Amino acid sequence: MVNMNDIRDIGKMPPQAVDVEQAVLGALMLEAEAFEIVSTILNENSFYEPMHRQIFKVIKELSQQRKPIDLMIVTRELHDRKLLDKIGGPLYITELTSKVSSAVHIEHHSRIIAEKYAQRDLIRKCSEIQEKAYDPTIDVDQLIIEMQHVGNQLEKHFEIADTGTIQKEVAKDALTEIYNDVEKNRKGEPAGITTGFSELNKALGGWRPTNLVILAARPGVGKTSLALHFATKAAECGYWVNFFSLEMTQTQLFKIMLSGTSEVNRTRIRDGILTDIELRQIEHATGKIENLPIIWNTKQINPNYLKTIIRRNHKAGRCDIVIVDYLQLIEPTDKKAIREQQISEISRTLKGIALAEQIPIICLSQLNRMAEKEVPQLHHLRESGAIEQDADVVLFPFRDESQFKIIIGKSRHGKVGSIDVRANDEMTKFDEMHL
Repeated sequence: MVNMNDIRDIGKMPPQAVDVEQAVLGALMLEAEAFEIVSTILNENSFYEPMHRQIFKVIKELSQQRKPIDLMIVTRELHDRKLLDKIGGPLYITELTSKVSSAVHIEHHSRIIAEKYAQRDLIRKCSEIQEKAYDPTIDVDQLIIEMQHVGNQLEKHFEIADTGTIQKEVAKDALTEIYNDVEKNRKGEPAGITTGFSELNKALGGWRPTNLVILAARPGVGKTSLALHFATKAAECGYWVNFFSLEMTQTQLFKIMLSGTSEVNRTRIRDGILTDIELRQIEHATGKIENLPIIWNTKQINPNYLKTIIRRNHKAGRCDIVIVDYLQLIEPTDKKAIREQQISEISRTLKGIALAEQIPIICLSQLNRMAEKEVPQLHHLRESGAIEQDADVVLFPFRDESQFKIIIGKSRHGKVGSIDVRANDEMTKFDEMHL
């Protein structure tokens, strides 16, 4: 097993920057207030040299105790802890302060140390996973989840504590958002991404950044078809849609979308029972939608995988809105946890992604059997506690005596109520009622 604190024993010289470590420690003893800069970037384990870990630990504890930090005080503290001789005596501490003249570059130097530590940590953790990979009794899926978890842990090396935002910056951001919303409104567009229904846009303001939208119904009501409608309308406006489906293949989903666009019966498309006229309609419709900015993903996913893919696509400018079909099919990270905890983790992760990437996420969800005999309500959500809490918007597609409705069960920043929608089940097509 690889040593948890040091990886010198793996045969190659580990990533390190001892001279930079010396410069940072020296700067901290020259300018005590500089510790606040590095405290969110480094901890004692970030340092490669064991004696540097000891020195940094002393400096950190002095800072936490609100005591002054300088060459003499750090030297005395190391002496009192019987560590001074182990790290090279007073002469070595003095040499550290001679490495730099000020703390002006301390943040840059600290990031170098953090990067080297992340590299060493990655080598260590990958070595541990490599050893497990040789064990035939260990589940491969669990190893993959561990690898994804390693990636998430490594990101924390570079996280900086958010100390808040001053009022002036908040005001600037809010005013920019207001101006953008006003401009869209004057063009007759919703503030967010269009839902494809004017009444729903009025109620919600469109799909807004950071919002987690739950689209919940019993099987067979049409929530996947409605989700495809939302995807099409967003993509037609130039927004990149990332559509994750855990129930259907990419071609199956495209055929449903094609049915609505071509106005050819979806069952006839499925079974290949098509006339020449219908084939021409399909070819024409394909030309209209084949270049829409939609990315399909039908692989089995867990919260970490979902986070990785969305972040990667968003960074590449190819993710403005996410649709996931559906929540209960997402694999939990911890398969041994009780179901409520698993759903809570998935729901919380989805909301976290929406906040981090500043995008709306629409996630389909199942309702419990009670909803078969009643108008859907929030308590009908399966494992409803966490889902209801994390969701900004909850929508219930619902058929009432052949009439299709979208019930707004929750809207954190908008109106609740319902809108009537014209639904053509044969062609998987939705329209405004007044059209």
